[in-house]
Amino acid sequence: MAATAFLVFAAPERSARPASQALAEIERMIDLAGYGLTQVSLTGHRFTPDRDIFDAIDLRAAPTMLSFDSRAAQDRVERLPWIERASIERVLPDRLEVRVIERTPVAVWRRGARHYLIDKTGRVLAAVTPDAAPSLPRLAGEGAATEAAALERLLAKQPALERQVELAERVGGRRWTLRLAGGGGHQGPAGGGGGGPG
Repeated sequence: MAATAFLVFAAPERSARPASQALAEIERMIDLAGYGLTQVSLTGHRFTPDRDIFDAIDLRAAPTMLSFDSRAAQDRVERLPWIERASIERVLPDRLEVRVIERTPVAVWRRGARHYLIDKTGRVLAAVTPDAAPSLPRLAGEGAATEAAALERLLAKQPALERQVELAERVGGRRWTLRLAGGGGHQGPAGGGGGGPG
């Protein structure tokens, strides 16, 4: 690659060419030499479509090892809703190995008329139907998603109550109102972000 770059930039008849044209020619020569990025191996994903990961990697903008920025591509992949961590390894001459770890949904959050799967940080993973993932807790109200982990910790200390909760609604950003199986209710105390079900 270095020799190719030297030849392109050192050639007198090409010295006046803009850098972008010179780089394009270097990449063309590298591609002809067998160092174009032609293979991508994806592992670790279940909910993220292949196409979304390929789009985030964006090989169209960086067709060879020379121009491909693995760190920037990794950042783009990790911005996808389901992706928690990603790693991208270059494997000469022409392959990338992309490994991802996806986030785990912990609850279904109702916001207005929409329902979303969320992870432990409150990150929205996907829109779902109201009856999706019946084994997951149901949350509602503004701010409920970001306080889901705190609520889970509180309810874990009261397993008998936790088993009865059908819906936990965040009220006024300060308290939880719990709807229990059988139509009962339980209102938590007022407080800050950590206000719990009491």
